[in-house]
Order: sequence, then C-alpha cells, then structure tokens
Amino acid sequence: MRYFMFLMILAYSSFAFDINFKNFSSDFEQKVQSNNSSLDYKGNFIITQNKAFWNYTKPNTKQIYINNQEVVIIEPELEQVIYTQLQNLPNLREIFKKAKETSHDNYEAKYENITYTIKLKNNNLDSISYKDELGNLVSIYFYNQKFNENINENIFIPKIPSYFDIIQ
Repeated sequence: MRYFMFLMILAYSSFAFDINFKNFSSDFEQKVQSNNSSLDYKGNFIITQNKAFWNYTKPNTKQIYINNQEVVIIEPELEQVIYTQLQNLPNLREIFKKAKETSHDNYEAKYENITYTIKLKNNNLDSISYKDELGNLVSIYFYNQKFNENINENIFIPKIPSYFDIIQ
C-alpha cells in the first residue's frame, strides 16, 4: 500500500532540482519486486499543487482522485469506491531536500528510515525507487512528461457509478 501512497504524495509537492510547475502529467510504469515475484503497474497521472488524478490501467483499472487531504479510490472491477483522508505520508519535498547527488543525474535521500534513489534524465524526473517497510523494491518510471498544459479541471472530479459500493 505504501507504493500507492508514495505516488499520491506527488500531488502535494513541488519537484526539487528547481523544477516548478502549475501542473505536471506523465505516464508511469511501476514495478514492485518481492523475493521471487513482481507486480507491474502502468498508468498515467496529472497533478497540480493541491489536486491529482492517477489512472492505473494495468494490471487492473483503478482511479485515484486527490483533493487537498481527501482521497477517492475507484476500483471498477470490484465495483467499489473508497473514501479516505491522507495522514502520515512521506513528504516528497523533504525527501528531495535531503537528496544528495551520488553521480551525474543520480540522487539518494534518506527519509524516515527509507532510502530513496532518484534519477533524472534531461532535467526531468526519470525514476524513483526505494524499499518499502515490507522489504519490497518499488521502482516508478516516468515518461511522456508534460508541464503546464491547459487542463480541464473536471478531470479531478470522481465519476462514480450509482451502483458501486461506498467504503469510508
């Protein structure tokens, strides 16, 4: 679950390394490796300074909407919606502030007993990887990045079918 939470906190951060933005969108691939198994996720997201929409497309569809502290997770295959509040999440801004360059375009940051490896490519965020509290290696790769595009604010409004179960 921490890897989903880590993705969500991007909505509340401005990127270190002097990358400023009104909004940021990207496709992503996420790999979670544990012992001899791995899970691969794909999707895309768009974030502003206080809102985010994460759209997971593989292996299952899932949409995550973040508006300030409120999080809405829509799981179409389960026909359910989860409402929750953000609490005690890693602070990406602090992680980036602590990042020290280890080699060209490679950084490392230690935050709350977790070491994050941050890679840049052409001055853009390329990947973030870390071991979560369960020992899983989580790697998130970013591509097709866009900054400060015109966006329709309706993308941040959850679209919930009336027959879905609501979990709070």
